[in-house]
Amino acid sequence: MFYRLIVWFSIHLHPQVYKMIVDRFKLIKGAVIFLAALFVISVLLGYTLISSISKAFVFPIFLYLYLTEPGVKSKSFIGFLLVFSLSGIYAVILSMCSIFYSYLTSMPYIMAYLCLLVYIIKEFNFRQLVKRFKYYLLVLLVFNGYVIFTLNQMILEDDSLKVNTLEFVIEGVYNLCILLVLSFSLLNYLYHDSRTGFLLFLASVCIVFSEMVQVAYIFISADYILNVIYSLLLIIGFYFIYLYIESKTDDYQAIRP
Repeated sequence: MFYRLIVWFSIHLHPQVYKMIVDRFKLIKGAVIFLAALFVISVLLGYTLISSISKAFVFPIFLYLYLTEPGVKSKSFIGFLLVFSLSGIYAVILSMCSIFYSYLTSMPYIMAYLCLLVYIIKEFNFRQLVKRFKYYLLVLLVFNGYVIFTLNQMILEDDSLKVNTLEFVIEGVYNLCILLVLSFSLLNYLYHDSRTGFLLFLASVCIVFSEMVQVAYIFISADYILNVIYSLLLIIGFYFIYLYIESKTDDYQAIRP
């Protein structure tokens, strides 16, 4: 209530405040569209370094957008955006100078997905969750087990990768994290039944399936079409994350004059 009063007086005393927010959203949206277009074009043309750099700069923009939004901030969601931002930059640097690129880049992304997982589940009442969605939980458990098994089989198509190696364990943990994010984002939407929950679920679906396609591209077949599908799914996922962050201004817009 106190926050709403501050925003209401800010708008009425300074009408340009709302206009500044709208202009900032337009500028940020333009920057995201430019980076997304650059990412897709560079993937289509095979410019790996440019695609990695353009992808790496998307999440820092999301982080800035979220931090400058009015309202209470979630430390775990900030952690997800921050670690994912640093992971993208870290991956670009490693791709140019490290022979350990494949698994050193996975570890920061695992941390980012764990932050997102904490953000999703922290408001669950797990007793109610199990009571209301026990059949969903059972189906998700079976689904996740099957997908983990399938992904591991895909990874082992690479003859250079062996079971019980550090790289195999990291890939397994990485795949488990993205599947948990997908599962709990679905449960979050069902649990809260909100527009923001639905946007977060759609973002999770696109990003997780893009990761699965990337696994097939890296470990089974470096097919051009797979790389394009991965890129498009990732861009759509980024779009839903942008919509999710943008939806945080709904309260601000609802009380504007």
